[in-house]
Amino acid sequence: MRFTMLLLGTAAVLATSANATDWSGFSGTLTGGYDYSDVRGTGYDAYNFGGQANYAIPGTKLNVQGLVDYSEVRSQHTPRDTWTSGGALTWRDRNFALGANGDYHAQQVLGTGSNYGTYGVFGEWYAADNLTVRVRGGGISGGYDGFSKDGGYLGAGVNYYILPQLAAKADLSYATLGGLHWTNVEIGPEYMPFAEVPVSLSAAYTYNNTNYYGRRYYSNGLMVRLTWHLGEGNSLVEYDRNGPLDARSVKLPVNALNYDFTAPSH
Repeated sequence: MRFTMLLLGTAAVLATSANATDWSGFSGTLTGGYDYSDVRGTGYDAYNFGGQANYAIPGTKLNVQGLVDYSEVRSQHTPRDTWTSGGALTWRDRNFALGANGDYHAQQVLGTGSNYGTYGVFGEWYAADNLTVRVRGGGISGGYDGFSKDGGYLGAGVNYYILPQLAAKADLSYATLGGLHWTNVEIGPEYMPFAEVPVSLSAAYTYNNTNYYGRRYYSNGLMVRLTWHLGEGNSLVEYDRNGPLDARSVKLPVNALNYDFTAPSH
């Protein structure tokens, strides 16, 4: 709650100067949020902070974008911290966009590190003024808790803009890495109350199904996000379509793995 009020206050103070800035070619987002999930009666709290930036190369339809993200998972079991950084090259048209991206993930668990990389392609189709369809797919390579594996992922999502400032969003993904397989589902609204203050609030129900070498873990949870949009736009749909594309960086199902590695029995 403190972070939410701080970001809202900061956005309100800076909104006037931000809107007056010449954002030609540049756009971005700053995001902070909280996740809660439950795995077999064990609750997990996660805090996320990140940002994305996009630059449209003048005279072309090419764009370059980058991201940084930090997440901290806390529970009665072992804590995990994850840093993510990456970038993408995209080609954007009036009715669709295509891109290729790569991300690097570094985890710290009580001083012990592990890392992995993800790479792939993604696209958005603007099927109507109020409807966006997303698809993505690619590979995963790297280590996790001493094991080096290769895998891949697929995903799809949809944004339906009930109003220019209000969207219903859903996303489904599947990924595999060695003997680890997991499915994620997110569904919920995003709302930007004021065009003059380009801050949106989103909430989503989350579901995860993880299979770790034959052991299955299910989790249900809630995700809340506050996003400050930078660049040119007057509504949520304009910021979404003109800002950094939603490439959805792949992350390991940390909560289920935490439970598996630390539970007294399976």
